[in-house]
Amino acid sequence: MVLSRKIFIDSSVLYSFIDRADSNHSNSVKTIEQLSLQEVSLYTSLQTIQDTFNAIKNQLGSTLSYDFLEVITNSNIEILFPQKSDLITAYRIIKSNRTKQLSLKEVLTAVLMQKRGISRILTYTYWPNILGSESYFYRV
Repeated sequence: MVLSRKIFIDSSVLYSFIDRADSNHSNSVKTIEQLSLQEVSLYTSLQTIQDTFNAIKNQLGSTLSYDFLEVITNSNIEILFPQKSDLITAYRIIKSNRTKQLSLKEVLTAVLMQKRGISRILTYTYWPNILGSESYFYRV
């Protein structure tokens, strides 16, 4: 049962989707396929695309990084682009939470998610549950 009709996909999942040697590859492929079949709206961000592209290029080579871009551009995953107001909101959150170890990417992602009504992020890495968002680990 899917708890949300909107899910943000993190770079850890996108990377493992491409890297067949990654321990999460099979689960990433099955999860994204299953969510698509269930007509869940999938989202990611420009920064996530850039991070994933660079990681694939550096670790797996240029050819696979170009294949990744082709897959993304042909997919139904909506790419979110931050505006200056999103950056300002992220800055305010970071500034008011100085004692927490929040990265700009995490906070900006949470801001973009909140703006679109997305409460879950599909990730294999730690997620700090910012602005009411929570990690979502889907096992098929």
